[in-house]
Amino acid sequence: MALTLSPTGLADNHGDLGPLFESDLTSAGFQTLSTNKHLAAEESSTNTGHMSALLRTAVQDCVTSFLGACTYTSPRSAPSQELRQWLSQQMSVWEINLSPKFLEKALNASCNYVETVYAHLPSPDHRRYVALYTACMFYAEDIGENDPDSVMEFTRRFIRGESQPDTVFDCLAKVLKRAYDFWPPFGADSIITGTLDALSANYIECTTQYLTVKPEATRYPNYLRLRAGIGAPYTHFLFAKSWRHSPESYLQILPEIDHWTLGANDILSFYKEELAGERTNYIHLRMAAEQTSAENVLRELVSEVSDTARRMKLVLSDDPELLELWNKYMQCYLEFHLKTPRYRLGELGFQA
Repeated sequence: MALTLSPTGLADNHGDLGPLFESDLTSAGFQTLSTNKHLAAEESSTNTGHMSALLRTAVQDCVTSFLGACTYTSPRSAPSQELRQWLSQQMSVWEINLSPKFLEKALNASCNYVETVYAHLPSPDHRRYVALYTACMFYAEDIGENDPDSVMEFTRRFIRGESQPDTVFDCLAKVLKRAYDFWPPFGADSIITGTLDALSANYIECTTQYLTVKPEATRYPNYLRLRAGIGAPYTHFLFAKSWRHSPESYLQILPEIDHWTLGANDILSFYKEELAGERTNYIHLRMAAEQTSAENVLRELVSEVSDTARRMKLVLSDDPELLELWNKYMQCYLEFHLKTPRYRLGELGFQA
């Protein structure tokens, strides 16, 4: 189905399907979260937290080593004012108590992600879809800290076709239902199931803050990360419906892309998470399970993820088009983390 953009939203060649958002969501029966459940905690750009000089140096060394292993060269991706204006308009009708600061951060991070990693997608509608999806998932991640039950309820309501507790989750439900318009059936299935998995895992993360990870429970950190990391949806976003006839040519590299992406995020997010005092991320869970230090886990992770990048080149050596897509994805994913203030890597001397 050929997709074009109508003045009011996403449309197909059978006519206007209407916007993903409706302006009268509340009057139609959708309710906003009560004020005591709105986002209370925000990342502070001035938060300095506490990190030992030894750990800070280890993080710098690991990030430097990782960028070198990936032969990082800045793609210098260009911003899209059209995308930013469109997403801002969509978010402006979120009838929920969100601070301007959160909205600005979610908007910038979502657009940065699409402008770098998914600029290759074949149409503006594809890129808008990923940007809107990303903004919704930023919200879900943050609201889980204060209202985890609303996150856990999403899947049940989605499967039953029930209204969601607020306009953002209602938007996410509508976005998921449009996945088949943009991605092949296998990809759309993975986008939907991966999202539901991630929301359930987010609930687990938010409600097990004081869980003691037992020594030798070494598979648990990876189990939780595979679900919470939203790896499958973002991997499948790479391959639009119009890209090749079937997924056969890239099926075998999907787990490799997942592994590299999640590992790269763990490495490049650790600095800002450590300063924020997060103790339920992959690196801390693995520290507890393996009874080792953050420095050791970081170094091991850099080695493991760098090896995945090395093997990807070998696996794709007979498919230049797919190899080019992978290389562009890898460089742009690194660029996204380096240029997005959320990750605070500029404080360590890194630039996009």
